[in-house]
Amino acid sequence: MPSCEERIYSNDYYSALFDFWPLEEEMGNLSSDFCYMKISDILGALVIHKSLLAPLSYTNYTYRFLPKLYAPMQNVSFPLLKSGILQVQQPPLSLTGENVIIGIADSGIDYTLPAFRREDGSSRILAIWDQTIPYGTGSGSQDENMADRMRRWNNDSIKKRGSMDVPFGTVYTQAQINEALGSENPFMKVPSRDETGHGSAVAGAAGGRVGDEVYGGAINAEYVIVKCRQAGEELRQFYYIAEGAQAYSETDLMLGYRFMDSYCEPFQKPLVYCLGMGSSMGPHDGTSLFSEFLNNIALQRSRAVVVCGGNEGNQAGHFSGSGDRDVELRSGEGVNGFTLEIWGSIPEIFAIILVSPGGESTAVLSSIVSGTKRINFIFENTVVYVEAELAEQSSGRTLMVLRFENPTPGLWRIKMRNAGSFHMWLPVKSFLGGEVYFLQPDPEITLTEPAYAQEVITVSTYTDDTGAFWGDSGRGFAVGGQVKPDLSAPGVDVPVPGRAPMALPGPDGAENMGNLGSFTVTGSSMSAAVTAGAVAQFLEWAIVRENDVFIKGREVKSYLQRGASKEAGVEYPDRRWGYGKLNLQQAFEALRV
Repeated sequence: MPSCEERIYSNDYYSALFDFWPLEEEMGNLSSDFCYMKISDILGALVIHKSLLAPLSYTNYTYRFLPKLYAPMQNVSFPLLKSGILQVQQPPLSLTGENVIIGIADSGIDYTLPAFRREDGSSRILAIWDQTIPYGTGSGSQDENMADRMRRWNNDSIKKRGSMDVPFGTVYTQAQINEALGSENPFMKVPSRDETGHGSAVAGAAGGRVGDEVYGGAINAEYVIVKCRQAGEELRQFYYIAEGAQAYSETDLMLGYRFMDSYCEPFQKPLVYCLGMGSSMGPHDGTSLFSEFLNNIALQRSRAVVVCGGNEGNQAGHFSGSGDRDVELRSGEGVNGFTLEIWGSIPEIFAIILVSPGGESTAVLSSIVSGTKRINFIFENTVVYVEAELAEQSSGRTLMVLRFENPTPGLWRIKMRNAGSFHMWLPVKSFLGGEVYFLQPDPEITLTEPAYAQEVITVSTYTDDTGAFWGDSGRGFAVGGQVKPDLSAPGVDVPVPGRAPMALPGPDGAENMGNLGSFTVTGSSMSAAVTAGAVAQFLEWAIVRENDVFIKGREVKSYLQRGASKEAGVEYPDRRWGYGKLNLQQAFEALRV
């Protein structure tokens, strides 16, 4: 029987989300062909063999509990000055994020970069949980105590002891990282890498510093890093994720945030969570599982959550309308498949007729449809799977999901019938293997999930050089009209530390570390990172210096909104700007009034 960790890494097992606990006897019986990972007091992930469950579908799992996939919000002037961040690093405030922790779940971090070290050369990284490196890899040891580790994780002893116990993967402590940094070949001792550079860029924009060169606001903050594993093949195939695209499961992201909270508990320091990923999957109203999870974190004392708004504003991936409408959708060459979500309004029941580029038409498909309906377009070699939920569990709204397999290139038409107001979303651009877009898109309500979570700090993106809103940035408000984003922050051509070229293995395992330098990154993940650094500075003032020791993420958001820079002629809150541009200095000046 494979260990729980082996099951987690295997493509022969499903990982599904559940908001109930298994029976005690089932939890303890880890010899059975499943295991359970606790995410929160009411949420967990069940890893179970495919043979014991029906194939992936929304009918078998429901939409709420089938993990959604997230993509890094990055496209491969100095922003800190206009954001009021550099000013508060200087006297009299001198805020640098000292004794504050920044938590990042992403593609990892290049821990060898000087930007993440103290002046004495020691690392500012408290821990790295690398989900991609199985426990014991490289040491020749087997995980004989996996069952005990799983029980400890699920029973929350990790929180009580600051334990390194994790359900899978390997944790590298600050002591291990420092030992590696003192060796000739660091990656032989701590093999965790950031192959894409995205996580390192986020960490750098939040708090990187090399000598007098400052990249982020929280230059003395510490880090807890989770290197998330790529989503499994089963989910990638289900969602038709393009080959080579980075895609991360919300299950692993939530497990990562739980680890951060648990690991940091003994340090008794404020913690800022920074999410530089997003997804178009979801209700876009703040009710998704991930949104609920992050809301609970942001309502804890000394915790704040910063979420990027995504890069989907100009990708023509959203359509909104009402009544009987014909919606036109173009699919380009080379697209193996894609998903389309249609969300109705409460209590409407709608129907659709799907027309292919060649003129083949389906019968009327009602949102009351039960099970998975397979539609074969005979003359076009296209299959469309249709599933629906009359009252989706998170939002209560009617949901229909269409999964296009081998879509014929050309113009597809979705004829909406008997509909009230409705919204359609395509996947984020990076998940598509070619061009798929609406001919008459709506650029509003294009913030990516979980940016609509009400208690988090959601940021859109603008160009620092010109002060103009970045066209690709996601926009609000939420479907229900709730104000999102909260702020806008610079995210275009943001300087970050790095190596060029990336570090690569050389002969005999030696490392070609590459030349140190900096490069610029564009995307909403940079806006989130810049803001996370500013939030760390604010928490240093509030908690570390004991000006407001009971502060929560909700109050931090309010302070930043109050200090935001505003443009003449714009009515705030605004769908693009929220309450204005991030300005940390003005947030402190507002405290004097």
